[in-house]
Parts: sequence; C-alpha cells; structure tokens
Amino acid sequence: MTHLWTDMTQRLSGDAALLLVTLGVLLIYVELNRPGWVVSGAAGLLCVLFGVASLARWELNPAALGLVAVAIALLLLDLVRRLQRMVALAATMALILGFAHLVLAPWADRIHTATAAGCGLTLGAGTSILTRIARRARTNKGLD
Repeated sequence: MTHLWTDMTQRLSGDAALLLVTLGVLLIYVELNRPGWVVSGAAGLLCVLFGVASLARWELNPAALGLVAVAIALLLLDLVRRLQRMVALAATMALILGFAHLVLAPWADRIHTATAAGCGLTLGAGTSILTRIARRARTNKGLD
C-alpha cells in the first residue's frame, strides 16, 4: 500500500499537484454546500491529501508558504467578519504569488504562472464570493 502511495505522489508535477489540491478544495466546498453527499467530501479530501503529499516531496519556499498562510488567514477573517473587497483581492493576489513560487525545483517540476493564476483566482475569488453569498443568505433569514 505504501508503494502505491509513493508511486502516485512521485509522478505528479508541481502543476498537477496544485490542480489536484484545487480540485479537492472545490469538492469539499460542494460537500459543505450540500451536506450529506459524502462522496464529494471524501473525494475532495483524498485529492487534497494526494496533492499535498506530492508537493511535500520537493523543497518548498518558506516565503511562499507564508504568503499562502496569510491568504488563508485573510479569507478566514473575511468569513468571520465582513471586510472590504480589497482584502479578498489581496488574499487572492497572495495566493497567486504564493502558488507561483511555492516549489523550489527544476523548471519542469515548478508551478507555472498560468496554473498558479488559475488556481489562485479559483480559490481566492471563489471563496470570497461563496462567503458573501452565505453571509447574504444568513442575513435574509435573520440569523445575523
């Protein structure tokens, strides 16, 4: 079993691993939006685990990890409190820059700028939009 895990994570490039993490997070969002569909949440978690395990086999840039952590913190803060849209834009830009410089590897295995931009926009802007929709729905129901 460990050989299968090792083979699967070693064959992914940086782009493929980041795309797999992004797909996993999106599947987890589907599960959070429609609870009870266990398959989407389980598949999302599996995708995130495979992607992170594949990324962990390279040397990662600590500054890029810091940018990704700051972006996640800003998006979580936007979830808790209503912040200006510039905060969501800053979080999205931090995700894109963090993803683009995450892997310190040979050029073939690095995360390319187009992949980083697509994944960063999808996760950053998508999370911000979903947060605003959820906040509006709670306000309309009178929960907030």
